[in-house]
Amino acid sequence: MMKILTFPSRIKSRKHALVSSILVSFIIATMLWLTPRLIHAESVRFVQWWGEYLPHHGKTLPGGYQGKRSIQYQDVNGDGVYNDALIWYGFGLKEPLNPTSYRDTGKKYHRYRVDYPSARFYGGVVARFTNVSQITKEGKSGKVPFFTGIQQATVQPSEGASPCTYTTKSPHNTGRLWSGNRYGIHWGDMTVMIVNKGGDCCPISDKFQKTKQAEVNFTSLFVWKKENFINGGAVVDKITFDNTSKLSVDITRFRKNIEEGRFVVQDGDQFWISEGAVVQDEEGKKLNRGVGGMTVKNRVVELNPLNSRWAPYTPFYSAEPEEEKINILLETLEEMAFNPKKATAEEQQFYHEKSDELLDEINKIEFDPTKATFADHTFEDVQAMGVYFATYPFAHETTQLVFDNFQAYATGIIPKAKALAIDTQNLSDVSTDAEFEVGLSVNCGPFEQVITLCSPDKVDFSGQITVEEKDIGQVVDLLLVIGCKQYHEAEYEEIFYMLDSESAFRKWDGNIAKLVAFKKGFPLSEQSVQVNGGEKMSVLVEQTALCKGMELPVFLRVFFGYQLQDGKLVYNPQSIDLIITPENMDPLKNEIPYSESIKGLCPAKN
Repeated sequence: MMKILTFPSRIKSRKHALVSSILVSFIIATMLWLTPRLIHAESVRFVQWWGEYLPHHGKTLPGGYQGKRSIQYQDVNGDGVYNDALIWYGFGLKEPLNPTSYRDTGKKYHRYRVDYPSARFYGGVVARFTNVSQITKEGKSGKVPFFTGIQQATVQPSEGASPCTYTTKSPHNTGRLWSGNRYGIHWGDMTVMIVNKGGDCCPISDKFQKTKQAEVNFTSLFVWKKENFINGGAVVDKITFDNTSKLSVDITRFRKNIEEGRFVVQDGDQFWISEGAVVQDEEGKKLNRGVGGMTVKNRVVELNPLNSRWAPYTPFYSAEPEEEKINILLETLEEMAFNPKKATAEEQQFYHEKSDELLDEINKIEFDPTKATFADHTFEDVQAMGVYFATYPFAHETTQLVFDNFQAYATGIIPKAKALAIDTQNLSDVSTDAEFEVGLSVNCGPFEQVITLCSPDKVDFSGQITVEEKDIGQVVDLLLVIGCKQYHEAEYEEIFYMLDSESAFRKWDGNIAKLVAFKKGFPLSEQSVQVNGGEKMSVLVEQTALCKGMELPVFLRVFFGYQLQDGKLVYNPQSIDLIITPENMDPLKNEIPYSESIKGLCPAKN
């Protein structure tokens, strides 16, 4: 009889280049007393939107933001003429703004990976076009409005970061190239392209550029909620900021006609927006100047929340009745099938009144810095973090924004995960009070549970076990299991490997009786056992040994546990997840090889 360990799954990876070798350094041993819950000395990365959110295997497709809606014959610029188009995407904290996935819709062209780290985000994008409601095009049942969307409201699949490259010309020294996969792997980016230069490729932009009286402005807000925070953030009781905290975003391909960017934090039920901002240069051309505590270096916009004052901000209501008000107003206006040439004076007045009400609700997302009252604020219960971009004046201008790598570091008490246990004698689940805190560090950085790394990177393992009281003093065997899978959409089963005492990985078929230990006779002499910093095992994972037959990138899950002499097996319930990407060797994308650039990141040890 065989018992298969069923580990929880969160994120997966995919396929591109050949696996050569991956150096994984696992640091094992020594005893250290610590408290059952760890207060991190430095802030933890709770959000990072950066990765391959749309797969490259099969047909490569963009993912559109959800919730697109529009209405014509509005007065968005207050000139008293109701000939404008109001367009918005998402809007609120109830329904996500991020693209949909096949799992949610069953439609094969919906390929966004909602289980990737920080994949789920909320908020809204609003575009306001003036003097365009009279412009129509042929639809299936006659003429329909032309301006019902923006040129591109998408996560682009392959126009963002080129991982595992090194160039000082791009944010975080990671190359960016919008021309697809000609030079190796590329990740996605956030695109808010209201209008570009136009041409045959881009009908909305082309029509806008040719309509000289048309003008536009926009507002966008991207928010990541606590329930989706990574590295334990979702289960922290109270999240706050300290002098090691930061919010940052990389502004990449385009930043045309973007007036400002700010960071947004939800504290309890109230949103706050930073006085610190990234604004245009003195010539009003490029978004590259930090004010109010914001720093900008090589298109990386960064703020420690303690270095800025904050103003209350109410972009939308979280209560359902107010959210439904927008839907009710839109439905009322759509049912009128308003035609200004045929409508009576009474119908026009009613339509204009309801349109003004709708605009007031939608415009709650637009922050007015001229009316704001900024003050020092102490954050006590962070529930969401995000970034805001806007252009306030209406203009006949190309308006484009592209960004990626939004990161949010904050602090809090991260509880250990309650362990799971199996009685290997009768293959049954048993209870345990043991707890685990495990993580991986890349190139001597912080220990985290969700890791994206490059094949040359140095990776260290650390674990802390809070031992069940009755097991203190016992001697156990330590175990480490790694699961391999090519990518989330792969149909084959996950392949598991176990680390043995010779620092080699053996394939494991899921039979608990065949599990081997990498260290035998480990004493549980204290209630809290720290597994880090002693005997160092550098394991060279070759194609013939691990993830055989797979090509990089691959997805790995790491599980750590111990087995008592009576056969009881205790292990961490949540895996450490790794996405391993090959080094980009294209000389056109690297000032020096990536493997050379990481030398010196880890201090030399005596």
